[in-house]
Amino acid sequence: MDKTSATEAPAYRGWCASVVVREGAAVRVKTVIWARVMLILAVVAVVTAAVVAVVRVVLNRDGGSAPAVAPVETTEPVPVTSPAVPTAAMAPPPPGFPDLDGFTDVSPDHDVSRYYPLATFTSPTGLQCAMWSSRGDTAAFCFGAIPGLDHPANQVYAGDYKSSFDQNRPPDTDKLNGKPLASGEKVVLGAGGNLMGGDQITCGVEDLTVACMVIRGFRQNHGDGTAQRHGFVLSPQTSWTF
Repeated sequence: MDKTSATEAPAYRGWCASVVVREGAAVRVKTVIWARVMLILAVVAVVTAAVVAVVRVVLNRDGGSAPAVAPVETTEPVPVTSPAVPTAAMAPPPPGFPDLDGFTDVSPDHDVSRYYPLATFTSPTGLQCAMWSSRGDTAAFCFGAIPGLDHPANQVYAGDYKSSFDQNRPPDTDKLNGKPLASGEKVVLGAGGNLMGGDQITCGVEDLTVACMVIRGFRQNHGDGTAQRHGFVLSPQTSWTF
């Protein structure tokens, strides 16, 4: 080994030792930094959990209201529709109109629907009556010798928009010769408002009296106080429309 090499060897060993020291220090610095980062993250997580717990306690302070979202694991089916809203009670019919609520419903015996909704019956006095919904016309109708009038008429009509007595030709044959309807019985056509426009027609017989009522839009108003009603009452004493 020459003099130059002998002189440089200690210096080289010193430089290597310095590099090792510096690298070790760097590793220790990095380790300290990562430890501090992990500690900070742990503290943030604990604080967040505490805040969430406090918020839940505050929100449920008034008796523990139900959660906005149903739990995933539950033994009861989660409802997907709102509860049915009770319909309004039927408004009373006009004064003098018979109370048909307690009458026996014999609608299936008188339903003769074929091409359109149609029910027919014959009254105890021989009136031929029909209830129908067809070609833009939803109505109750009786044909024959109308009693209790001070003017001649052989038919009475009650529809969506009007009711009246008239003197006219007989109706179509499919609206004649229906089965007899006895006292205390009624026929409902379009129950629940299943006729055109949501209408419903009810006719009943009380002794010798025939009473019919058309409720316009029954499916929407359920016959409440806002419903439009048209009908008639035919009796030996007096007959009238509304």
